[in-house]
Amino acid sequence: MEHNEKIKACYQAAKNYPDLAKRLSEIGVESYTVDTASGTILYRFNQGQTVLHPGNINARTIAENFNEQKTIEAIRNNQQGKSTYPEFMTGIAEAGVRFYEATLNGSNKRVTYIGIGGFYEEKIP
Repeated sequence: MEHNEKIKACYQAAKNYPDLAKRLSEIGVESYTVDTASGTILYRFNQGQTVLHPGNINARTIAENFNEQKTIEAIRNNQQGKSTYPEFMTGIAEAGVRFYEATLNGSNKRVTYIGIGGFYEEKIP
């Protein structure tokens, strides 16, 4: 099974984000970056390989300045099932998040949301 198929299977089987992070790590994904405007995702594997998934949406407008409170609100709403993934992406765009980076290996597993003038980091359980 190639990387694209393995990634797709992880998303289909995952029950929640911590489960998705675990599954991606198990297939060798060390980190990935999501561009908020386009939805494009770059996956980085443990052997130095990368896989690029282009976004399939019209570009989102990103707020000019980073807003940590709005970022946290968008994350919590998604974690609690109050928003879909596209709604989450719109929420973080409105909070000024230009991209986010998920680090899935090592002892400091985390997601870092980055915008102009700030960032917010959250641990992955």
